[in-house]
Amino acid sequence: MPVRTSLAAFLVVVGAFVGTDSPSAQRGGGQVPASAAPPAINQQFAGIWKLVSQETRDAKGQIVPPNPATVANAEARLGFIVYDPAGYMAVVIQQGGRQKYAAQQPTPQEARAALGSYTSYWGSYAVNQPQSIVTHQTFGALSTSMSGTDQVRGFTFSGNRLTLRPPAGANGNQSSLTWERVPDLPNLTSTHKKLIGFWKLISSETRDAKGEVVSSNPGQTGFIIYTASGHMMVHMMQAYRRRNAAPQATPEETMAAMRSYTSYFGPYTVNESEKFVVHHLIGTINPGGVGQDYQRFYEFSGRRLILKPPPTRNADGDRQSTITWERISADAQ
Repeated sequence: MPVRTSLAAFLVVVGAFVGTDSPSAQRGGGQVPASAAPPAINQQFAGIWKLVSQETRDAKGQIVPPNPATVANAEARLGFIVYDPAGYMAVVIQQGGRQKYAAQQPTPQEARAALGSYTSYWGSYAVNQPQSIVTHQTFGALSTSMSGTDQVRGFTFSGNRLTLRPPAGANGNQSSLTWERVPDLPNLTSTHKKLIGFWKLISSETRDAKGEVVSSNPGQTGFIIYTASGHMMVHMMQAYRRRNAAPQATPEETMAAMRSYTSYFGPYTVNESEKFVVHHLIGTINPGGVGQDYQRFYEFSGRRLILKPPPTRNADGDRQSTITWERISADAQ
């Protein structure tokens, strides 16, 4: 597959998760307060998990049959959830059967379909072990109503599987999502070990051939995550996103949500001799982006990771985009 060279590689987007619980104060900065040591239970959550099944049961505990029209799409569903021992988490879920846009830019109807068939949020988490509850404290989400809320999930571990259950609905129905732990790669290189972990977005900018800034994104927040299994995901959110005025988003609100949130995920490979990493997209808000490769040259500077796509060229000459991230996981071993 060809390597993507433009800044658009960073500008993909994401959509809603099962259940929204009571809101908490809006969280800024994406930083978990420092503590002496993470709780031991965090180690049980730590790692990346792949979605393997989803079901819904009624108040009597009976399985609610899925809609026959959505069975095929459910089987093609793809998702990952990642937990860090230090208390960070992120999730992406892509439904099956998504349709590509007819043109380069989506119509409001196409954008609504893309948002409704893709899930993304990121933040911190806290575990109430006696009650078997994990709370995802969102720093950002594609759904503007979800950003800054607490997403409460009951949890159960069984071997290498983790089942998460949001609160039951008003009709008594409760869904559950079961995830399976993804094993580590057998031979991790020194660069893999430096990359693995959660990184907080510090800055994003583009400079022209003279070194002058031609675009930047002040106030933008987000995470990039690299895992020992060889998977990665990106979450980026613009500042000052507005929540929808009503439960049903207007076309303008739908398009604004698309433009102000970025997410994609998939495996990654490292070229150590030429110092670049390639993100292989298996999921992204834009259905047409699946299958693309995004090349990023990398530099490490202390606790910071600098990623640069290949330069782009326009009538004014070359332009270089740079995104800088800061490690928030424990230092690489």
